[in-house]
Amino acid sequence: MEISELLDSGVAVIDKPPGLISHEVTALVKKILHVSRSGHAGTLDPDVSGVLPVALGRATKLLQYIAGKRKVYVGICKFRRELSPTEVELLFSRFTGEIEQTPPKISAVRKKKRKRFVYSLKALEISGKKVLFRADVDAGTYIRALCADMGKAAGTEAFMEELRRVAVGHIHENSTHTMQELADAYWLWKEKGDETLLRKCVVPVDTLLDFRRVVVKKNVPESLASGAQLMAPGLVVAEPTIKKGDKVSIYSEDGDFVGVGTALFDGPEMNEKETGKIVKSERIHWKKAK
Repeated sequence: MEISELLDSGVAVIDKPPGLISHEVTALVKKILHVSRSGHAGTLDPDVSGVLPVALGRATKLLQYIAGKRKVYVGICKFRRELSPTEVELLFSRFTGEIEQTPPKISAVRKKKRKRFVYSLKALEISGKKVLFRADVDAGTYIRALCADMGKAAGTEAFMEELRRVAVGHIHENSTHTMQELADAYWLWKEKGDETLLRKCVVPVDTLLDFRRVVVKKNVPESLASGAQLMAPGLVVAEPTIKKGDKVSIYSEDGDFVGVGTALFDGPEMNEKETGKIVKSERIHWKKAK
């Protein structure tokens, strides 16, 4: 993929610094890379740092699939009084699994109770009134509210002192780059013709999707880009582990990413069908030939 194409359809995985809102980071990325459009997946509060995928150009249509259903955070919860290790362990176990919470005042969404799932909540270190923790949670879980609710449950008060997002879906912090690294990478490409760093900072959007694959015949991508649906005769092969209702990544026989759809049948059944629609197209990324 040419760099110009990558900048029109890729994703910059940014290590968001504290002090900036997510929209400011997105606008800066757009300015640094001189692209026409950008958008971010998974908003972070101004004082929170960490993983922030910023989609460029046509990749913005796929933001909902990049964000993932799970987020992982590392932070510090400060309690009004000291809790023993046993108290912390019991408290954290109470807030593991399905929980109910109201978004904090700082949030722009409606302050209505909602259910979320906490996959794991672990104390990494306890120092006085502060607890360093790691939380693996559903998207849309408010860690600030979680800390406050734990304080109430412990018969005291608590607040989130620091927070960093270390993973969005399967995108981890070790794949992020700072704004300065991004600016340096663009300069190296423009001034020195060196693409190496820019290709590390900006990656093809499909590499951030965690879906099973279906492969289609060479003439099908153009049809899908024109609004057609994926019919059985256009299929080359579908991964056998695909289940009906799963999101799938669509690829051409040449290995080019085409888009995202929903499987209407299990993989083996798709491979056996000879007629009818087998995948419902949702977001087609393929750029039509002029």
